[in-house]
Amino acid sequence: MNKNILPGLLFAILWATGAIAAKFGIRSADGLMLVGIRFICTGLLFAPYFLFHRKYRFLPKTQEWKPILIYGFLNSTATLGSFFAAQKYASAGISTLFTAVAPLLIALFSSLFLNRKLTRFEVVGMLIAFSGLILASATALPNATIKPMGIVLLVIYIVAYALSSIYFSQLDIPLSPMVFNIWQVFAGGVMVLPFCWLFGTYHVYRLDTNFFACLIWLILVLSFVANLLWQYLVKRDTVSAAAWLYLVPVFGYTMGYLMLGEKITIYAVIGSAMVITGLVISKRKARVVA
Repeated sequence: MNKNILPGLLFAILWATGAIAAKFGIRSADGLMLVGIRFICTGLLFAPYFLFHRKYRFLPKTQEWKPILIYGFLNSTATLGSFFAAQKYASAGISTLFTAVAPLLIALFSSLFLNRKLTRFEVVGMLIAFSGLILASATALPNATIKPMGIVLLVIYIVAYALSSIYFSQLDIPLSPMVFNIWQVFAGGVMVLPFCWLFGTYHVYRLDTNFFACLIWLILVLSFVANLLWQYLVKRDTVSAAAWLYLVPVFGYTMGYLMLGEKITIYAVIGSAMVITGLVISKRKARVVA
């Protein structure tokens, strides 16, 4: 059994909850401010454990700050900051659909920057999965809403996501992955704050149950668990890891139906089956090569 299947499946499920949590979270705070609070709190919450744990070296060396800041900006500030900010201008369905474009960009950037050649099975698998996503979302598109600013922010989101994945796949620093993750998330949160001020999105409207519930989920599940799963997958194979992003909209539609009352049509069911088929084809070739 491929060692990527369980981590990849769990990552796709957890990552799909991001759009749902964002929609609930912006009821209590501006999206960009929510991201900044989330990242900074993540660092402050987990730092004491690693600081006093003898097994891990917590303080980065001088040369390690550069990759921490670069990856923190790409992965946390630009990627998730733009995604959460876009929730004010785009529907959850359209936002989730943009995630499906990330594997294509990661594959393209891998071929450009890493000289990784795509096999025909990987190309076919991605095309089938992407076609399934288009079919699954076809009936939702006429009723979806998105503004020009939403398009801009979501384009920034997928480009930054792809670049951060390529960049991380080439990193080789002695810091523990968990320690590195804490630092890059915290740095990303600090770098979000100037953008909150620049765009006037620094408001927390209500410190209510919804705010704290969303914050806890975003910190524990997404910033920590999901990020570690993604880093594990990327380190094994960047393009293979990206294939799991095709499942995110599928789970997103399911969660939207269960939690937000969104409708699921026969086209969504067929499209989801195509997504899974495409993913299996892509992963099958990866197993043969390995």
